Amino acid sequence: MAFEHKASNGKLIAIVEDDANMAVLFHDMLGRAGSWRLHVFSDGQDAKARLPELGADLILLDVGLPNLDGASLYKILRGHSNTKNTPIIVITGRYDWELHRMGLQAGLLLRKPFHMEELVRMIQALLPEE
Repeated sequence: MAFEHKASNGKLIAIVEDDANMAVLFHDMLGRAGSWRLHVFSDGQDAKARLPELGADLILLDVGLPNLDGASLYKILRGHSNTKNTPIIVITGRYDWELHRMGLQAGLLLRKPFHMEELVRMIQALLPEE
C-alpha cells in the first residue's frame, strides 16, 4: 500500500505506517489540515530504500513495522546524509524505557493513543507555512 496526496507545491510529509486504517486516517486528516504533499509507505524496507531519495520535509514514523522495524529505520535515516536533519515524529505505544533500549530519543514522540490535532500542531510547528 503506497499512495500519495498531491497538493499544490506544499512541503512533503512521508508517512511510514503499516496499519492500513491508520495510514488512511493520517492521509485523510493531514490532507485536509494543510497544503502538504503526502507519501505513504506501509513497509520499513520499502521506506528504507526510497526515503533518502524522496526528499521529504518531515517523516511520520510508526515504531512497529514489518520487514524493518521503526527503531532500526530511525537509526538508518539518522545515519544517511539526505535524511540526518529531517524532522522525524515517532509514533509509538511503547514505554520510554523500551524506546531508550531501542536507541530512540523521545524528542519528537507521539504516544498512542493521541488526538489527531496534536499531530497537526506538531507538524505545523515543524513545517511553518511560508
